Amino acid sequence: MEFSKDYKELGEIIVKKLRDENFEYYKKNRDFGKSMSEKEYSELSKNPNLAPELQQLKDERFEFFNRLNEKQTETLNRLVLNILDSTAFNFLREIEENLDDNKSIGLTINGKKVENITSELLSGTLFGEYFLWTEKNSKFGEFQQ
Repeated sequence: MEFSKDYKELGEIIVKKLRDENFEYYKKNRDFGKSMSEKEYSELSKNPNLAPELQQLKDERFEFFNRLNEKQTETLNRLVLNILDSTAFNFLREIEENLDDNKSIGLTINGKKVENITSELLSGTLFGEYFLWTEKNSKFGEFQQ
């Protein structure tokens, strides 16, 4: 089946904005926490313009990630992806269940309502399509349960 430009673009945007960009942010923090020892981190100059509570949060994140072993890191990676996937799935389900309701959030792609592409959905629902979109478009693999 050949999908419309709108269908393809919607899937790419949903996965990019609700999954991949957020996982990239997590990965950046995780990788920084693994990039040096706690001693090396403590020797880094601190940003004098950073509010003390934000510096404390940054320090706590570093320590947390730094102390994780490989198995714990992999488990946390899957958990973070699972949370992102569940959030996207629930968001799409809420939109889908209220498409015909006046209280609907509403969703458009290229100026067209998503209702106009629902006939293309292989799964029959926006939230079901998320499984397919992650498999096809995500840099981080398939949906995590």
